Amino acid sequence: MRRSPVLFSAAAALAAFAVLPTAPALAASPQAPICTLFANQPTREGNTLVATGGRIGCRNTATVTVRLMFEQQDATAKVLGELVQSGTEINLAAKAPCTTGGQVRVHTETRSSTGAVYRSPSVTFDRC
Repeated sequence: MRRSPVLFSAAAALAAFAVLPTAPALAASPQAPICTLFANQPTREGNTLVATGGRIGCRNTATVTVRLMFEQQDATAKVLGELVQSGTEINLAAKAPCTTGGQVRVHTETRSSTGAVYRSPSVTFDRC
């Protein structure tokens, strides 16, 4: 009895798959970085308040605004300092003078043209 070469080849191929462990079709790709905004708590450098913020891990271009915000009792927060920049990786430091002699409560606000907003915790400075 003569064996068909096609059937023998098909049987050999199936046997090979049954014996060999399966491998993933594609190698795992490295995880893409996470695009995120940041807003650090404001600091004081002498008579200057500094609010740093920006975006990291981003591949797309966006316009980012970093603001130093003065919190007013019973009113909307007031912008004391602001910087704007477009790009993928952004790190800005908005500054404002600290010369009123009173107490101020401030926070950093970072806004992106993508619609994302991030706000730092507030901090109070005396004799500012």
